[in-house]
Amino acid sequence: MKSIERRLNLSFIAITVVVFMVVWFAHDWVLRQAAYEFVSSRMNSDAHTLLKSVEMKPGGGWQVNPHYISPNFQRPMSGHYFKIAVDGEWLHSRSLWDGNIPHETGITIGEQNVRLIYKGDKPMLVLDEIFMKDGLKVHLVLGEDVSVIDNALKKLSWLVIGVGVGFLVILLCCQMWVVRKGLGSLSDVRLEISLLKQGEIRQLTDSDTLEVEPLVTEINYLVQNMEVRLQRSRNAVGNLAHAAKTPLTVLDRQIEALELLDHDRAQAFREQSVRLRELMERELTRARIAGAALPGQRVYLQQELEKLQRTMLAIYRDRDLDIELRLSEKAWFPGERDDLLELLGNLLDNACKWASSKVRVTAMMDEDCLHLVIEDDGPGIPPEKINQMLTRGERLDESRSGHGLGMSIVVEIVNQYSGKLALEKSEYQGLKAALMLPLRTDIELPEKATT
Repeated sequence: MKSIERRLNLSFIAITVVVFMVVWFAHDWVLRQAAYEFVSSRMNSDAHTLLKSVEMKPGGGWQVNPHYISPNFQRPMSGHYFKIAVDGEWLHSRSLWDGNIPHETGITIGEQNVRLIYKGDKPMLVLDEIFMKDGLKVHLVLGEDVSVIDNALKKLSWLVIGVGVGFLVILLCCQMWVVRKGLGSLSDVRLEISLLKQGEIRQLTDSDTLEVEPLVTEINYLVQNMEVRLQRSRNAVGNLAHAAKTPLTVLDRQIEALELLDHDRAQAFREQSVRLRELMERELTRARIAGAALPGQRVYLQQELEKLQRTMLAIYRDRDLDIELRLSEKAWFPGERDDLLELLGNLLDNACKWASSKVRVTAMMDEDCLHLVIEDDGPGIPPEKINQMLTRGERLDESRSGHGLGMSIVVEIVNQYSGKLALEKSEYQGLKAALMLPLRTDIELPEKATT
């Protein structure tokens, strides 16, 4: 169970139910004992009254004077019974009728001489006590039906259960509200993290909850640290590229001097120099790729593509190219601006290089990913050579300038962003490059980019 709210609510329910059951049983037991103690006290008083009412008959024998006892003992099955043994002779109340009062078993209630027994299915309190009167032993057994009390207590217990359940429901609703209110800060942080991933904010706002504030601070520190490290890495790459240019230039000059003396050896050195430049350019380009977007990054395409459009028209001004942009104003790239320029620059440059007159760039977005399509009206490529074109450094036509690294860099960037790339024939009969770039890392794209 991963939900904190659910854990707290279930724990609250479990603890409250246990406490309620303990209180309910204690309440029932205390009330029952109090009622039985009250009845026992009254029975003890009735016992002394009955003892007083025992007297000798005028003709001999013993009797209970009805003037001293309660009318309840005269009414059959009234629930109030007694039997008295005087000198071995048993006297029974009229209410007992032909019944008997069990008095040798049962549960002791309060005083030692009062027990709770069951006659049939009815509970009865029985007082069993021996007195001495006028030198004679008087054995008195007094019983009272307490089923009315039991039924009243049962009704009260059900009432308590009903009220308790209603009270528990109210408490649970209050608990859920309190927990949800208390976890509101975490919900706010989760929402802001989602906005941070989508690039709508650059860092989380300060939390007003003491327990959540350290989490917000650490996340903001992590985001800032990632940005600083990326910037340092790029600065180091730039410094390396700048530092490597001078030795390579000197090496090329030495090769030119060597070529005057030994053309074959100079040619061999030149090939290695070219390979070294290509290797350095490829690795530096890979190092500049930021990869998966830093939190809070969002680059809108329209402004960047319009700049690239002007650049390509200037580079290929002698070709009279028509570069058409079909862009959604809200289309954005979920990553670094440098990565976007590297990606679009290579694809657009490749399209302009091979196009006869027409290049079209289409950018659309849905809730999951960015769709980019760049197509031209050039000669295109045969389907069987698509994999060769995507291989690092491979060139299908040596007549065109370049080191053949453009498409491999594109593939590298697309892979870094967990995207998909498809190459196929465009409606202009040239090449169409279709890309899908997910807006979040948790989005699964189809195996092939849709166009």
